[in-house]
Amino acid sequence: MRTEAPAGGPDPQAVRAAARAVRAAGRRPRALYVVPDFANPSGTSMPVPARARLLDAAAEEGLLVIEDNPYGFFARDPGERPTLKALDRRRQVVYLGSFAKTCFPGARLGYVVADQEVAGPGGRRSLLADELARLKSMTTVNTPALSQAVIGGMLLRHDCRLRAANAPATAHYAANMTVLLRELERHFPATERRRLGLSWNRPEGGFFAVLAVPFEADEAAMERCARDHGVLWTPMAPFYPAGGGERRLRLSVSSLDERRIVAGVGALARFIRASAA
Repeated sequence: MRTEAPAGGPDPQAVRAAARAVRAAGRRPRALYVVPDFANPSGTSMPVPARARLLDAAAEEGLLVIEDNPYGFFARDPGERPTLKALDRRRQVVYLGSFAKTCFPGARLGYVVADQEVAGPGGRRSLLADELARLKSMTTVNTPALSQAVIGGMLLRHDCRLRAANAPATAHYAANMTVLLRELERHFPATERRRLGLSWNRPEGGFFAVLAVPFEADEAAMERCARDHGVLWTPMAPFYPAGGGERRLRLSVSSLDERRIVAGVGALARFIRASAA
């Protein structure tokens, strides 16, 4: 089930309305998919009160919440916000994690926490996790042994604590985001931002940030920026299925260092001023 997700996460009332609209159409709403932490493309996260309200709304409508959390380990303050699964008291959340983001890119390995009890043929009871494992084994036959060995070694080295294993990456992303936000502030003081109609969010983790710009941030603009200024960004409009985002662009700092971020923001600033003029 898809609902529009503002900066604070899905609106609980919109979730209720969407579920009821599905029922009114003669269908059964089953699940709500959400990326609560530093989501791609926006980089925004759900505040803790919003998480509780979302879980209450999903419970009222009988929805399973599928929490996809590939970026959750990259918080500047790891203890600031619990996962939806950590707040789950009704076994209504299925938690998805990724080793591709948290251990090494291209691993194509993940994990699921699914402690819901399900009923099978003949009244057989089992956990959803066990049923998913059976389906997975029939679909893919097996997960690459080499990838499993690498991930297993990383976990064993850090006492099976994924947060500890991710500490260097978390520090890298946090430092890069700090540099990005600092350079944006330096190149665009508040008075100029107001004059241009320019703004950006300030993510508390992850490696994505979104700028609202005073021009059409489409593929043609992206091409000009890459060709003339050496900076590549992502237009946001394709992320708005119902329309919108035409004057927004996404920046990513995942694989850069401080020197390249400083140079890139300077070049981006020149492009933004030229496009605004």
